Amino acid sequence: MKRQYFLGLDVGGTKVEGAVAELDSQSHSINVFSKKRISCIHNVSEFVDSLATLVTDLLLEAKISIDDLRAIGLALPGTLEPKTSIMLNGNTLFLIGHDVVGMLQKKLNTKTPIVAQNDANLFTLAEAWGGAGKHYAAYKGIPFEDQVVIGITLGTGVGGGFVTMGKILKGAHGSALEVGHIVLQSGGNKCYCGQQGCAETYLSGTAINKTMDSKLLLALATQGSQDVLQFMIDYRINLVQFMSILNNLFNPHYFVFGGGLSSQPVLFEDLKTDLEENIFLSKEYCPEIYINHLGDSSGLFGAMIYAREVIDA
Repeated sequence: MKRQYFLGLDVGGTKVEGAVAELDSQSHSINVFSKKRISCIHNVSEFVDSLATLVTDLLLEAKISIDDLRAIGLALPGTLEPKTSIMLNGNTLFLIGHDVVGMLQKKLNTKTPIVAQNDANLFTLAEAWGGAGKHYAAYKGIPFEDQVVIGITLGTGVGGGFVTMGKILKGAHGSALEVGHIVLQSGGNKCYCGQQGCAETYLSGTAINKTMDSKLLLALATQGSQDVLQFMIDYRINLVQFMSILNNLFNPHYFVFGGGLSSQPVLFEDLKTDLEENIFLSKEYCPEIYINHLGDSSGLFGAMIYAREVIDA
């Protein structure tokens, strides 16, 4: 049987990560042949050039040609129009309105299919398919295809994804689960989207860094600094309110967290206990809470999984 290779690209605010891998449907595992990370260039034509160079480097390292790939999956940080994959909005402003898929296809001069999807959606898909979802399936006996999952990324911004019955919920115009722009506090902090009080302005790493470097802040919290502890109390109140809204809307089996802040355990200590007191159903129906199992490559692997799903469909 011919081997089925996929190439994934995950675009962040400061970096782009790529990999070539095979996907094992039986074990829900990922066999990586090459992997590389580069800086993100914030000029669209130079950005596409850098993606093409990254693809070439990954193929060389994996010792295959572009024609050996079944598809290329691209994770982008914003809302993508479902039919065209053009970014309609997002905090990576230089990509808005551009057909990155078409530009990359032309630059690579290939007929290999290229598909794109929102990075938080792909993070959620990857974790449900091969990360936290594998653990949940073993723990509860509910397989990937029957799970209802919410993914939340806490990084430069706040992203969200929703996977049900193995499929991403995209919405009519691709903006389903833009959870960073749920208003937590009416008349609160100004957000780049034009609203005030968005979750992103309270829960993201960018929001924390306006008070203090997030890593330093979280380190001081573990040392008992009173000012920092009060900040953390306020942060947790906002986080629980945010999760309560999502839980009451979507009733997931579990939440899975990603992004830079997900590596800070102090943010998540006893979080389920707090959430149990703030949901509509009794606490026995409270969703599980997981930190990502695939690390910061979840979006990258999700791009491959989604690419295969599109091609197989």
